[in-house]
Amino acid sequence: MAASVYSRTLQKAAELIGGQARLGRHLRVPAAELQKWIDDKAVPPMGIFLRAVDLIIEETPPPVDSGGSDEPPAPRDCSSAGDSSATRY
Repeated sequence: MAASVYSRTLQKAAELIGGQARLGRHLRVPAAELQKWIDDKAVPPMGIFLRAVDLIIEETPPPVDSGGSDEPPAPRDCSSAGDSSATRY
């Protein structure tokens, strides 16, 4: 069985902050509770989970800029007009 999003998030947060002990202190939760959540034996409270998500966002560098423009990419036309492989009914 695959690990839940809660478990994966807490594992990633622990990795980024320097271990489960440091994550437990950061989240202000007992080590035993944190271990249950990481082992998928319980679900963390939503507030704790969101604090772990915030930690991951803060500790993850932004993606490398590949274009130089701050503008979003232009929308693309997804219609089949002009596509010779499209079958019209």
